[in-house]
Formats: sequence, structure tokens, C-alpha cells
Amino acid sequence: MPSTEPRLDLTIDNDAAAYAREQGGVLALRTRPQHGCCGGRVDRATVSTEPPDNLDAYHQIERNGLTVYVHRSLVSLGDEPIRVGIDQLWIWRSLYVEAASRM
Repeated sequence: MPSTEPRLDLTIDNDAAAYAREQGGVLALRTRPQHGCCGGRVDRATVSTEPPDNLDAYHQIERNGLTVYVHRSLVSLGDEPIRVGIDQLWIWRSLYVEAASRM
């Protein structure tokens, strides 16, 4: 019987995982549209520490002691690398996600 676990090349930096644990232990990866000035649109990968509203659209996995919700549009990338990191400027911290160029 084939596995139902999605095959993801997902890496979460240690500092990003520690920050997510401080915020409740949840990461949600999804895409959001970014619109250009001349009518163009591109879907960009985003990350948050809030669980998604529509759980049916996400795969739930456990990584680095976190509950990670990955939107199906990102799961479809398969072996393409996805990396979650954190930027910090003085006391301000912000998570970011780097995803495949095939999105």
C-alpha cells in the first residue's frame, strides 16, 4: 500500500524552529498572490505561526518538534526544496520561506 505521507524536501532552520516553538509550535506554509503594477500576478510562498482555517487544504506533518501545515499547492512540488528561516533585526524577528522556482 503506498504511503499517504507527502514527500517534501522541507528544511526548517534551528533558529526558525525555536521561534515557532515560542509562538505556539505551529508553522503554516501556503501561497499568496502578489500582483504587479501592470496586471501581472505570481503566487509566492509564505509562512506563519497560525494554524490554517481550512485544514482540508493542507497536509499536516511533524518536523523539528513542530506541527507543520503545508498547503497542497506546495506539496505538489515534491522533491523541490523548501526552506524556512528567520530574519532578525535587533528585537524584531520575521520568518521567511524559500521555495522552488517552479511554483
